[in-house]
Amino acid sequence: MLCYHYPPGTSGGVARSARFAKHLPEFGWKPVVVTTSRWGEGGGDAGEEAMRPGELLRRSHGCRRAEGPGGAAAETTALSGGGEAGPRATLTRFAEKWLLIPDKHVRWTAAAFAPALRTLKRLETGALYTSSPPASAHTLGLSLKRLTGKPWIMDLRDPWTIEPLAWYLRAGGRRLSLERRIERACFESADAIVTSTPEAAAGYALLYPWCANKMHSIPNGFDASEVETARASLSESEHLRGIGDEVFVVGHVGTFCRHSDSTAYPKGLLDAAEALAREGAISPRDFRIIFAGAMNPGAKSRIEARGLGGLLLTTGPVSRVEALRIMLRADLLLLYDPNPVGRYYVHGKLYEYLAAGRPILGVLPEGASRTLLARSGRGIMIQNDSADEIRAALLDAIGRRGKPPARADFDISRYEGRELTSELARILALLGRKPGA
Repeated sequence: MLCYHYPPGTSGGVARSARFAKHLPEFGWKPVVVTTSRWGEGGGDAGEEAMRPGELLRRSHGCRRAEGPGGAAAETTALSGGGEAGPRATLTRFAEKWLLIPDKHVRWTAAAFAPALRTLKRLETGALYTSSPPASAHTLGLSLKRLTGKPWIMDLRDPWTIEPLAWYLRAGGRRLSLERRIERACFESADAIVTSTPEAAAGYALLYPWCANKMHSIPNGFDASEVETARASLSESEHLRGIGDEVFVVGHVGTFCRHSDSTAYPKGLLDAAEALAREGAISPRDFRIIFAGAMNPGAKSRIEARGLGGLLLTTGPVSRVEALRIMLRADLLLLYDPNPVGRYYVHGKLYEYLAAGRPILGVLPEGASRTLLARSGRGIMIQNDSADEIRAALLDAIGRRGKPPARADFDISRYEGRELTSELARILALLGRKPGA
């Protein structure tokens, strides 16, 4: 399993692959993970073998480490495509767009190539799994596939060239054309292509119709045991200490935007909270907004400049268990997406929000996330980050606190980690190789 994002890292891309690695042994597969030493050392949280080669020139091109809880690191970068100026920033952007292809993590794949190849040969592994982003994991997978002939599963947590994440791909042009040629080569060589939404699978089937029979969809999900651990340890939460049951909590976990260069933040929510405070409808004694997770520096400075005082708590990056505690304690969870369209992706945290059983304020564009939230029956839908609509939604949620809307026919258990891993095991079986190493 080639997974750049992996525990003890705390980014949103960690959970999916870690969940697969945790449950695969129940289906007869022994995972061996090749990841990076960037976030820490040692094996995986579930006892799986994890190899962690260092990255070549790790600190160059604006990357650095930002320590999070428990020594884990959350990546920050100056390669954002927004807000940086000067000759160094210009050179950095040029390098990222035209030299570090398909992305800056080619430095990791260069270091991971030899140990990954040795592992495949040593263990006679039944199959190869690569997870993106970063897309460079798939280019490494392509090389290993050609050298070993092992069955290869490409897992795209987010679409690659349709609704791309990287600023240089969103701009289109020659760089996107080059990336699409790389993507096409990977799709054609892979034995199975897995996306996290059926919408993405359908989109790629239209783009590469000759690969349609290799397309599969496995949603992101949640781990029931993690949710129960968080529920049982709510009183141990560092950030919830001092927030009594009488306080109405609006919680948001993770980043505000899929794009690291975006300085967007939930302005409508903060405007609505300020208006309600002026009216005397809320105060720090009975209302709190919690933003837990890494923030774009531009968004962070804009939020701090508002001077919301006791109405707002920002925590910075938190551990997974702490993130789940905040979700479980919140009276209302915020799912915020400033993008104008989100056809092909569902925010990974939405599944954990749904598992927490709380009502969800969805400030979302049309697309897969909005569709899932609407289907759950737990969503209060807002478009265009409207402060007036959010103000009304807050008053309504406060008025019927503790009574989240829900649809009786929505089954959250289908998104539980073991259930989803069984689908990955089914795909492995279809590749015609027996499990085990």
